Amino acid sequence: MDLTLYHSTESTCSQKVRLVLAEKGLRWKEVLLNLRRGDQFAADYLRLNPKAVVPTLVHGDGVICESSIINEYLDRAFAQPPLKPPDPYPEARMRLFIKRIDDDVHPAIGILSFAIALRHQMREMKTPEEIERHFNSVADPMRRERQRDAYTLGLNSPAARQAVVTLRKTCQTMSAALAGQAWLHGGRYSLADVAAVPYMVRMRALGLAELWGSDGAIAHWIERIAERDACRRIEDPWGTASFARMLESHAAGARADLRALFDALEHAPA
Repeated sequence: MDLTLYHSTESTCSQKVRLVLAEKGLRWKEVLLNLRRGDQFAADYLRLNPKAVVPTLVHGDGVICESSIINEYLDRAFAQPPLKPPDPYPEARMRLFIKRIDDDVHPAIGILSFAIALRHQMREMKTPEEIERHFNSVADPMRRERQRDAYTLGLNSPAARQAVVTLRKTCQTMSAALAGQAWLHGGRYSLADVAAVPYMVRMRALGLAELWGSDGAIAHWIERIAERDACRRIEDPWGTASFARMLESHAAGARADLRALFDALEHAPA
């Protein structure tokens, strides 16, 4: 089979791929990267993934990047169990939802992870010169500047405010989709559920679960995924316990700022 995954347990994108590997019952080798240390910028890894992001899957001689593409590849290469709806229209709707996760939710979670928690961790672990080298190493200029703003301004960053708006809208869409059904698209567990769940878990760790709404649909959906045999087989499916504690600790410290941000958005003009 010869599958190797370069990943980080704390990476939401890596978590998505691990979920699919587990659902498919596949055996794979891992190369674990420490993102805080900067392993993703090593020359050997950059030859596999020039964007310096995780995960990267190597299957034989093939190299596949981008978590959603990797998951599509795995579902095509290893057909059972299928993780796409059998009919074309539900599949198209599923793909559109995954695109929303990739285009909107992923950067929003990245910004809020930095604004609430990771900026404090960086200050504890790195010198100012090392932090500057980190930002200069980020290949995508838009991602680099969003991270800089979140690092400097925290929840006062305009990007952080927009990220909360984005997540609130997505959670409203998800709650509506989960009304009266167990899974997001096509009537069964699919790549759509895989794509979304690590971000909802991260939101909970960051103190953002209020954005899920009050109907409990998203919380119950996370529980259903966590109870799946595949998820139970993964060690630390949402990252290590120490990483979770770090996020939750900084989220507790940001609670007043988050409350003020939620209140401001609640009373903002539509």
